[in-house]
Amino acid sequence: MERIVRVVFEKGVLKPLTPLRLRERSHFLVTLYPEPQWRREFEQLRRRMRTRAKGIPQGEVEAEVTRARAEVKSRRRAAPRPA
Repeated sequence: MERIVRVVFEKGVLKPLTPLRLRERSHFLVTLYPEPQWRREFEQLRRRMRTRAKGIPQGEVEAEVTRARAEVKSRRRAAPRPA
């Protein structure tokens, strides 16, 4: 289960801005990514995608993205779970 969680750093501790439903003592890997940088890079990616997909009908692009997303979900479900 991968997700993006917004946090604030206060008094030496990262605090989530919304409640997290996690099992006690669960371990996670955390990547810190400043939000302004993330937004800038995301917008750059969106512009590149729009430029490359200019000649392709929007419905076709959306269908391909939907297919790819379903494929990734299916692979994740089939992958063995760590103990």
